[in-house]
Amino acid sequence: MKIEPTGIQPLSTKPTENTSPVERREELNETESTLGGQDKVEMSENARLLAKARAALGNTEEVENERLALLKQQVQSGDYSIQIGELARKLLSKMFPK
Repeated sequence: MKIEPTGIQPLSTKPTENTSPVERREELNETESTLGGQDKVEMSENARLLAKARAALGNTEEVENERLALLKQQVQSGDYSIQIGELARKLLSKMFPK
């Protein structure tokens, strides 16, 4: 799962002073010992579908960017030609779906 930046700025940009490392607690309470000290995450079905959709969109973005760059280059050089028959077919299929 990808965590996206939230745009939240830290409260202070100054480095902290007089800090000391925190010592690890050796005792485990009853709850921690039954879980084995491991975290567990469960995702809902909607979250799984959203993750799959984002992954699919991430793959298509590069292809679309490459195609857009090629089309832009063709338009600027004057090599791009509109295929009128194909355009008409697509417009008609949008206007009159089967």
